[in-house]
Amino acid sequence: MATSAQTFPITYLLDRLAPSETFIQREIEQLRSRNWPLEVRLIGRGIGRLRFSFSGCPAGSRVRFLRAACRRLQALAGRSPMAALRLLRRLPQAAELTGRVLENESRLIHAHFAGITADVAPVAAAAAGIPWSCSVHARDVFTVPSELTACRLIPAAGVMACSRLAAERVAAAGVPPERIALVHHGLHLNDFPYDTVQPDGVFFTACRLEPKKGLDTLLHACAILKRNGADFSCVIAGDGPERGALETLAAKLNLRDRVEWIGWQSQEETRSLLMDATLLVLPSRVMPNGDRDGIANVLLEAMAIGTPVLTTPAGAAAEIITDGVNGLLVQPDDPAALAAALGQALVSKQRLMALAHEARRTIEAQFDATRTTRQVEDFLFRVIGATA
Repeated sequence: MATSAQTFPITYLLDRLAPSETFIQREIEQLRSRNWPLEVRLIGRGIGRLRFSFSGCPAGSRVRFLRAACRRLQALAGRSPMAALRLLRRLPQAAELTGRVLENESRLIHAHFAGITADVAPVAAAAAGIPWSCSVHARDVFTVPSELTACRLIPAAGVMACSRLAAERVAAAGVPPERIALVHHGLHLNDFPYDTVQPDGVFFTACRLEPKKGLDTLLHACAILKRNGADFSCVIAGDGPERGALETLAAKLNLRDRVEWIGWQSQEETRSLLMDATLLVLPSRVMPNGDRDGIANVLLEAMAIGTPVLTTPAGAAAEIITDGVNGLLVQPDDPAALAAALGQALVSKQRLMALAHEARRTIEAQFDATRTTRQVEDFLFRVIGATA
């Protein structure tokens, strides 16, 4: 275990702590439990939000701050005037961040997501005379032009990617491979006891209700199953911009008696719902702008608990799921194929138990938080070592 003599103060910079981003909270908690002095600062709303205060930057750092801000704005303006404008509006928060990291004696600023946080962090880091690094996830690299990703991330001392797909996208943008680390999101396995006892005919999904999740495909597949006389129910947890349209579609498909909408659920409630499901279904797709899932957290949780999973290779799920071995994969946007897979699941309990067993082995081997936290620590030490 890391000791206080080995660790060093870090400032994590986030836009906000979204309810669906439990993986960030777990990472923070795990590092703190291993004696890392870690401060969390937010650009958006929440506890720890940075003030809009140029006076927050100490007098001795103001010249460096102005130079860093000008360099960053100039670099961004040539690739995305909108990104440059967003940074210009956030410069008072970058000044406040400079003062905070100096006050806390942070040796590193680590930004989550390659967006506004990755624009603010280098300004404050340069003003404070310390390095900065960044974690990338999905939308922040999949939907962004390679030139903008390069502009943002090549200056970073290190980049941590949660999927191989995201790591490859960062490398393709020109970030040197030696600065990129693949570190999956980890789970505290004691919080996810393995249990393959599930009821029959309960399909469950939990996600933000947005187009890339492919829930319209799930509804059309459910309509096919109902027409075929299958006995099942479908529980959908989550909220988002597509909820109204999805509920309208469910009504149009005559699924009111089969689909239940239960809104956002806490981590504990989601865990309980997973344990009460026959199958977790996440029929994700790739959007026209490139947006897609990485390795969805709910997939990992279901695999840990013992609930079989059915998803698509549209995002990074195929990095951990082998069809017919530790889960089921169908092509995205194919209601008939999804309905066929769901129908098979309803009558193949022994097969589902075998999938669940292999899925748990995958999680234990690759996603145990003890293992992934050590990988995060290795990344942090390498970043500081490379910039010392």
